[in-house]
Amino acid sequence: MSIDLAGLEMTRVASGVSHRREGRRLNRAAAVVLVVFLFVLPIPLGANRPAFWAINAVAVGGAGALYGIAIMVRRQSFRVPLGAVAGIAVLWLAFCAFAAFQMLLPIKTDFAGPNGSVTAPVLSLAPGASLFGLVQFATLGVFFFLVLQVGANRGRAQTIAWALFAVIVAHAIYGLLALTQFGDTVLIFEKWAYPGSATGTFVNRNAYATFLAFGLVVGTGLAGQAIARTRPRLTASVMVSLTGLAVLVAALYLTQSRMGVAAGLAGSLIVLCGFAIKMGRTHPGMPVWTVLLALAVVGLGAVLFGSGWAERLRSVERDFDVRAALYAQVGEMIAARPFLGFGGGSFEVAFPLFHRVPVSPDLVWDKAHSTYLALWADYGVIAGSIPLFVVGMIALRCAVLFHARQSDWLLPLVALGVTAMAGLHSLVDFSLEIQANALFFAAFLALGLAGSGQGGRSR
Repeated sequence: MSIDLAGLEMTRVASGVSHRREGRRLNRAAAVVLVVFLFVLPIPLGANRPAFWAINAVAVGGAGALYGIAIMVRRQSFRVPLGAVAGIAVLWLAFCAFAAFQMLLPIKTDFAGPNGSVTAPVLSLAPGASLFGLVQFATLGVFFFLVLQVGANRGRAQTIAWALFAVIVAHAIYGLLALTQFGDTVLIFEKWAYPGSATGTFVNRNAYATFLAFGLVVGTGLAGQAIARTRPRLTASVMVSLTGLAVLVAALYLTQSRMGVAAGLAGSLIVLCGFAIKMGRTHPGMPVWTVLLALAVVGLGAVLFGSGWAERLRSVERDFDVRAALYAQVGEMIAARPFLGFGGGSFEVAFPLFHRVPVSPDLVWDKAHSTYLALWADYGVIAGSIPLFVVGMIALRCAVLFHARQSDWLLPLVALGVTAMAGLHSLVDFSLEIQANALFFAAFLALGLAGSGQGGRSR
C-alpha cells in the first residue's frame, strides 16, 4: 500500500489557496457594503434622529451577523480576532453594560435639583433616551469591529480610505451647491437653522464642519502620499487629491464654524508634521514644499470663502462667556451625581433642574455643547470616561505603529490626526454625538489600527 504524499500536499495547498480566495471575496464584498453604507449614512440629516439610529443599528447588526455566519460556514477565522483588541472590547462592553444598568435597574429615582425635582422608575431619568444611547454605542462597537476585519488587508485599507475621502468630497460638493444654487436648503426642505452657512445634509453647521474636517485630515495624508510616490510628476492621484482638498477647504470655511475650521487645520497639521518626520530624510525638501502647498490652499480658501468665518471670530469672547456659564452649570450637574450619572441621553431632562441665568432662558439647551461634559453628566465620571479612554488607547497604539513602521504608516498617522481634530472640537461642541460623525470616526480609527498584529497582506 502506498500513499501519494505529493498529491496530499498539493491538495492541501490548493485547499489553502481556495480558502484565502474565498476570504478575500468576502472581505472585498464587506468593504463595498461598508463604504456604500457610509455614503448614504449622512444623507438623512446626519442620521441624527432616533428612527435612523434604529435603522442603522439593524443594518450594522445584520451586516455583522451575516459576516460572522459567512466566517463560520467557511470555517475561517476573523482577520483581526477579538483577542487582538481584548482590552478595547472589554472596556466597551463594560460601558454598554453600565448603560444598560442605568436603564434597567428597577429602583425608583427621585432627584431634586435647584430648580425642581423629577421622578423616574429606574436609575436613568430618561430611560427611553438611554435605550437609544445604548443602541448607538453598541452599533459603534460592531461597526468598528467590521472595519477592522476588512481593513486588515492594508492595500484594501488604503482603497477604503480613498473611497471615504471621495464620499466626504461628494458631500462637500452637495453642501456648496445647496448653499449657493439650491436656495440654502437642507435636502428638499427650507433650512430652519444656520441660514447663510453651509450645512450639507446636516442641520448643524458645526457637525457638518467636523464631517468635512475628517475629509480634510484624511485628504492631507493621501495627497502627501501621492506626491511622495510620484514626485515631481502631477499624476491623476495627485490632482484628484488636491482638487478634493480645495473643495473641502471651501466648504469648511463656508460652514462658518470657528472651531470646526481650527480643529480641521490642527488635525491636518499633525499629518503634515508626521510626513516631515518620516520623509524628511528620504525626500529632502518635500516636507517644506508640502507645507507651503498646504498653506497656499488654506490661505486661498480663507481669502475666497472665509469672510463669514472671519466675521464670526469677532464674537468669540462674548460666546465664550456664554459657554463658560453653561459649562459651570453642567459641572454642577456632574457634581450632583458624579458616579451614577443621570442616564444616557438624559441631559435634556436633567439640565432644566440646574438651568438659570446668566445662561439664556430663551434657548432650549438639549446638549452640553461639550462631549466630555455630556459623557460625565450622563454616565458619571468613571463610566463616562471609558469611551475617552478607549479612543486614547487606540490613538496610543496608532502612535506606536507610526513610530515603528518604515512603511504602511500613513493610516495610523491619519487616525492620530483625526483623533486630535475630533478631540479638540469635542471640547466645545457635540459633533461626535451626531451618529454619522461617530461612525466615520470609528471607521478611520479602525483603518489606522487594523493590521497592527500582522502584515495584512492577504484576505
